[in-house]
Amino acid sequence: MKSWEKILAVAGICMLAMGAFFIHRSSLPKRNVVVVAGECHTPVTVFEPPAGVSAVGSVIMLHGLGANRRTMTYLGTDFAGHGFRAYLLDLPGHGDNTDAFSFAKAQECAYLTVESLVRDGTIDPRKTILLGHSMGGAIAVRMADVVPLAATIALSPAPMTAPRRMPSNLLVFSSQYDLGILQRQAAALAAAAGGERIAPQDFAEQRAFSLQFLPHATHTTTLIDRGVAHRSEEWAMQALFPAVDARTIVLNLDLATYDTFSRGRLRLAGTVLGLLGLFVLFPVCATIAGIATGPPLPEISAAAPSPVLAIAEQAVSALASVFVLAVLVPLRFIHLYNGDYLASLLLISGGSMVALNWKFAKSSFAPNVVRLVAASVLAVAVVLAAGAWFNWQLGDLWLNASRWLRFAAILPAALIFCFAEEVTLGPISAGKARAMRFLLSLVMRLELWLACLLAYYTLDNGQVLIGVLVAGLAAFSVLQRMATDALRARTGSATAAAAFGAILAAWFIAAVFPLR
Repeated sequence: MKSWEKILAVAGICMLAMGAFFIHRSSLPKRNVVVVAGECHTPVTVFEPPAGVSAVGSVIMLHGLGANRRTMTYLGTDFAGHGFRAYLLDLPGHGDNTDAFSFAKAQECAYLTVESLVRDGTIDPRKTILLGHSMGGAIAVRMADVVPLAATIALSPAPMTAPRRMPSNLLVFSSQYDLGILQRQAAALAAAAGGERIAPQDFAEQRAFSLQFLPHATHTTTLIDRGVAHRSEEWAMQALFPAVDARTIVLNLDLATYDTFSRGRLRLAGTVLGLLGLFVLFPVCATIAGIATGPPLPEISAAAPSPVLAIAEQAVSALASVFVLAVLVPLRFIHLYNGDYLASLLLISGGSMVALNWKFAKSSFAPNVVRLVAASVLAVAVVLAAGAWFNWQLGDLWLNASRWLRFAAILPAALIFCFAEEVTLGPISAGKARAMRFLLSLVMRLELWLACLLAYYTLDNGQVLIGVLVAGLAAFSVLQRMATDALRARTGSATAAAAFGAILAAWFIAAVFPLR
């Protein structure tokens, strides 16, 4: 092991330790419960106000499509730090909720859960705020017809059928870089509400409304935006205490005895430090795997199609695949909302690319048991470590039993696709050539995503989540490729690299897409 890798190992361990310390130091009291209402079994995380602070009210938080209650942690803890008891829900098919997902089921279970909390006296509807993001925002707005609450806050609400009545004291956020359909939905709510109303009398009469436009914001950055949290808390306080001057409320929030802002940032800093620690540790782990398997296998530098040909082949394969999928989705039995479509796309396009480059595929296929085992062990270690860290603060990427079954079903398709990628990209080189190879891999992934987008708009295939998750898919593609390239450079094995990449891809799809 080289000296710089030893330094990275020490740095990575220090980052993990420091991140864990920051998160622990800034933590709030919390508990996890499951609310059973009808046929719904809803996992709920409850964040309590700091010790010695009496709760002024409650806030119920609903996540978006493909997310989970842990993605609402920053907002939940910020509200809790300012005196609210925060309830973060996992909707069906998301996070720890193993009930089958559908939009109707998610809405029904959100309604029943809130009704159950009201009925047993856990929350007082006159002192409860409902906050939702994306799909959760749409559900929150429509809940006005079922359970009227003190106020509703919708972050980038998804398209919906308008409720019969507008929610009490409705605040809507719209991001600059949201999808157009989401921006139009926010504008439609503003039109239905009749424009902005923010006078104290409006809050007292439960008819206040405001549409807040967020410049330079994306669909997901609202969840960790300090301005969004502060404005939401101010709105909630105005709804609960309409007689109190808004400037006094703002001052009280800014001077809260519990330093929510700095502690929230400390949690985020700890989360990011931990992720950076895992990232920094990976090259060391890849080197250990390479040492365990012996010297890298020699690879033929010309054993790959030209970049231009690879791009053309990927475009044809992607387009052909989405047309095939318009007729038949072979992996529909996996029962992952939009995830079975994506896995089927990987299977068909990957198989097509292998067929188109059969000569290169035969020369690249050299399975070696030791290298395959080392690559698989390393991949599983990455899955467990990253899943555990994300699961702690950022999002639920830890697979439960139902998702492990999906993982096993997706893995063969992911293996075919990842092997096709390794064949098409060819051996690892150095310098500019390696950078161009990396760029080629991202272009080919982009072609797949654009084909899905084209199919969504022209074939009306309903695969909306693949479009919504563009930021997550892009980030995963970059990190997966960097890790896979590091392993291939140390083993010289396209087959081992494909196995490693396939395990990561199957994990991501099984973890992120809702169960159905």
